[in-house]
Amino acid sequence: MLNNRIKNIDIFQVIKKIWLCRFKILKSCSVAIVVALVVAFSIPKTYESKVVLAPETSKSPSLGALGSFASLAGFNVGDIGKDDAIYPELYPQIIDSSTLLEELYNMKITSADGEINTTLYDYISAKQNKAWWDYIIELPVRLKNMVSSAKSTVAASASDTTVVTYKIYTEAQNSIMNKLRKKIECNVDKGNDVVTITVEMQDPLIAAQVADNVAKLLQEYVTRYRINKSIEDYKYTSALYEEARDNYYAIQSQFADYLDRHALGTTKNSVRTTEDRMEDELALAYTLYCQVAQQKELSKAKVQERTPVFSVIQPAEVPILAVAPQKVFITISFILLTFFGHVIWIMIAADVKKVFKSRNEKK
Repeated sequence: MLNNRIKNIDIFQVIKKIWLCRFKILKSCSVAIVVALVVAFSIPKTYESKVVLAPETSKSPSLGALGSFASLAGFNVGDIGKDDAIYPELYPQIIDSSTLLEELYNMKITSADGEINTTLYDYISAKQNKAWWDYIIELPVRLKNMVSSAKSTVAASASDTTVVTYKIYTEAQNSIMNKLRKKIECNVDKGNDVVTITVEMQDPLIAAQVADNVAKLLQEYVTRYRINKSIEDYKYTSALYEEARDNYYAIQSQFADYLDRHALGTTKNSVRTTEDRMEDELALAYTLYCQVAQQKELSKAKVQERTPVFSVIQPAEVPILAVAPQKVFITISFILLTFFGHVIWIMIAADVKKVFKSRNEKK
């Protein structure tokens, strides 16, 4: 039935109706343009800054054509054979973690015009521009928070003696974290492990500052993880080295004192026996001292070997143009929606009127 109805549509008749209603359509589109401009200019400008990193990865056997096909299918065969538990694919989860986001709270930021000089937490919580309809939408939530904060103040006074052994975030802190998660995005190319960190802020300089700081925090986090075991081994071998060195120096001093107390060339068997024994102890202490010194240098080299290297392909740059709002796109969308909506109404208006008329007649 619908197909027959579509076949029965007279294109020329529709065009004629549109032409007869052209002034109404123009008026509607004019109103749509005004509304679109109001909406577009009400949305705060947003600037985007990117940092592109190429992290060092462990070498693995080449799989040739099979590896290429696997990359196209979305699988990263480069992770085969790696001894790391943190792969680049986990970097987005690291950036979204509360641990890393909390480190951004006290970050000092400065706006491009110099009017804002505060922490990132204060900037996100109190210095964000909003569209006028956001204030209307958030009004019920604010009233609810005011009531709940009054209740929580009374409850807190009764539970001040409670010892908290785990991290508890307030509702305001959770809100800031969620806002930061929306503003910070991390994408990883599964084919070559290239990491792209994108930050959107309402100020171009702040966007670049946050993007640069997030990249540094990510590098520090991965570095700490990879060299943590090696550093512990280095500390342990360093302690052994100091102990072996002190023991060698002590035996060396004792041997020297013994030689000073007994003239060289003595023929007493007891003196010669003690001298031989102390020489053996000194040689053993020296051998142990040299071996531990080598282990210490190997542990130090292991720390350097395990320290990852991040090549910065594209550093954070201060954007010039805003990425949002896209005023032209918003305006064209409003015009097209209004135009096609009006055209559809012209096509079905007669049928709608007939339906309402028949219902009224039945009543």
